Amino acid sequence: MTKYFKNLESLEDLKNQFKALARKNHPDAGGDPEVMKAINSEYDELFPIWKHKYNKTAPEPTKETADSTRSEFYTYFGWKGSKHDSNRSTKEVAALVRAYVKEIYPTYKFSVRYSSASMCSEIHVELKEAPHGLFKSIEDLSKEDISNIHRKLRVNNLFNKDSWFDHELKAAILEAWEISDFYKVYNDLTAAVIKAVDSEVESYHFSDCDGMIDYFHVNFYYFNCKVSDDFKIVPKTARIKNTKAKPAKASNAPEPEQAEPQALEQKSNYTYKITKGEDNRDGSELWLVRIVDTLDRAAYLAENKAMQARGGYYSKFRKAFIFRTDPTETLQTA
Repeated sequence: MTKYFKNLESLEDLKNQFKALARKNHPDAGGDPEVMKAINSEYDELFPIWKHKYNKTAPEPTKETADSTRSEFYTYFGWKGSKHDSNRSTKEVAALVRAYVKEIYPTYKFSVRYSSASMCSEIHVELKEAPHGLFKSIEDLSKEDISNIHRKLRVNNLFNKDSWFDHELKAAILEAWEISDFYKVYNDLTAAVIKAVDSEVESYHFSDCDGMIDYFHVNFYYFNCKVSDDFKIVPKTARIKNTKAKPAKASNAPEPEQAEPQALEQKSNYTYKITKGEDNRDGSELWLVRIVDTLDRAAYLAENKAMQARGGYYSKFRKAFIFRTDPTETLQTA
């Protein structure tokens, strides 16, 4: 039973909770040193447990430690993202984010822009198109959602009754929705997409702003992913690359993690490592193929073309070739 870390769901959740606790309790912020020591102690105990859980299913196991992640927090005001590079410009960060949303969310359309001023720069991300609606229906609202909307209605004098029936409050909510999206609640899918995009941008971020000293001590400003004023629902399906190629046949091969690379080497020019993963967008199965051998550029380009003909494509974020069906048989006969 932990005292400070509550309802943990993942390794990322653990790190985020630690960051929040450190900002509140760090001695630099006037916190109690003994409390901070206790938080650090719990973090040291929990980190290897959640790291092990993460590495069991992650396409690429993390080598992070409690100490290495703790060092990312260094002052009350500051943080440094896991992908931050002081030599990288805001323009380069925007290009990386643009490539990320294009690959991870091919059925969505985002606008990713950067702007520069004399003393700062900003990154702006807008969701312009999605294959689905953005908001929950009145039937899908949770009690917490209704409570939050009710609070907004009261503040803006749209529903001031001291007692009411449920249908009266719901009617007031529907009327407010006609006025502004401010009173609406993102559905789970939209919320997950926006959260993922925000996390990606923040991973490149650095900030150590002190309003009394150096407000501009930051590599760029970011104010979260917004929904564009001209947002459209555009039903789409993800493009399948090289549609003329025969898809790899599904087989009853053993779990990819157990596949022996040496067995594949007997029938191909290269040794492949196959692991089974999950599509971050819809949770569907996919297979990641990595080449164990070291290839020069010419050999890589030739193998990349061959992988496309087999029904796969290369993902620079996964650093592997992606297949939608088990490619073991296809690669064995390559």
